[in-house]
Amino acid sequence: MIPPLFRSLAFLIFLIGATFFAGCTSNEDYANPLDPQNLRTAGSPVGLELLPGDQQVTVSWADNGHEGIIGYRIYRRFTGDPDSTFEFVGEVLGENGERPATEFVDTDNLKNDQFDAVSGARHRYIYRISYIDTNGVEVPDPNAPPTQSEDPRRMWQTASATPSIAPPIPNVIVGDDLDDLTVKLFWQDYETPNDFVQFRVDASQQSLAGEFLPFRLRAELPKDQPYFFDMEFKRDNATRIYRVIAVDRFGVEGVKVIQAASPNLPPLPPENVRLAFGLRRARYDAYVSWSRNREPDVAGYVIYATKEAGGNLIVGQDLIVRRRVDAKETSIILTGEEFILEGQDLAPRRYFVAAFDDTPQDNGTRDESERVEAQ
Repeated sequence: MIPPLFRSLAFLIFLIGATFFAGCTSNEDYANPLDPQNLRTAGSPVGLELLPGDQQVTVSWADNGHEGIIGYRIYRRFTGDPDSTFEFVGEVLGENGERPATEFVDTDNLKNDQFDAVSGARHRYIYRISYIDTNGVEVPDPNAPPTQSEDPRRMWQTASATPSIAPPIPNVIVGDDLDDLTVKLFWQDYETPNDFVQFRVDASQQSLAGEFLPFRLRAELPKDQPYFFDMEFKRDNATRIYRVIAVDRFGVEGVKVIQAASPNLPPLPPENVRLAFGLRRARYDAYVSWSRNREPDVAGYVIYATKEAGGNLIVGQDLIVRRRVDAKETSIILTGEEFILEGQDLAPRRYFVAAFDDTPQDNGTRDESERVEAQ
């Protein structure tokens, strides 16, 4: 008879081994998306996307780099016909040994704005694609497609769309450049069609290498908001490409592409600029502090003081730079300061603080904010 402790250990080892082998099997099942036994794709090309238009649908998919593919075939069915099955609508073949294209425009007897007259739900054209290898074998096999009853169940990937006439393209203008690190887009004269749903705004920004990155969704807006303010800039003169998109109930888009750059404006003046003194015989120490600016492009602060010469001072002209500090600093101590003559009396200097940004002008100087006197 096996003691209970050994039976428990044996069962635990069995569970660990079963989990390990199940994990290996799972990884293998999903390793190659073009494998007919792949549980997620059934071998169909991945990245299937549809772009509906006026009595047409553009079908696209990903080229995952596998060798031996000479073409693709596109199949379609219509949900408005309960008895419909997937039918061949076209193919894309490589020419002269080149890889085949990964896009197909379907214009074969498609109808716009199809929906159920009772429920109001829209009818869709459902697409799936297969690939053809160098032996002429088609995967997945349309004559023996994977079914829901298989065990394990494999999925032939599909996507659906409803053609429609695209909404009017918004007439987008770039607004004023009076706000730092902000781009304003307006399309206030837009007339929305009856089947209008929403506006979308996508944006593409530049990488450090200067290349524009893929678009990403920035906003979804109702029809009574024909404007968008982009306040996510980190520096001046940063260029972005925008897509302002009008979308109808069928997902068809009217797209306006426009390029704009954040304005080259100085930062806001520092706030809460304070001054305190510490006397040391014929000299003094000046303690200057301020609140940190919130703009992300602020590179630092400049501390100014009045000149040594007395007389009637003109702020902004009769100042000298005493110190520059980086953006993380919010205070400074100037030690051993000399009094200056104002009229017939000795007095401490007056001190001013200005913020500057990280975007040099053409002459190399940086934008500075208004100089704020320390109180």
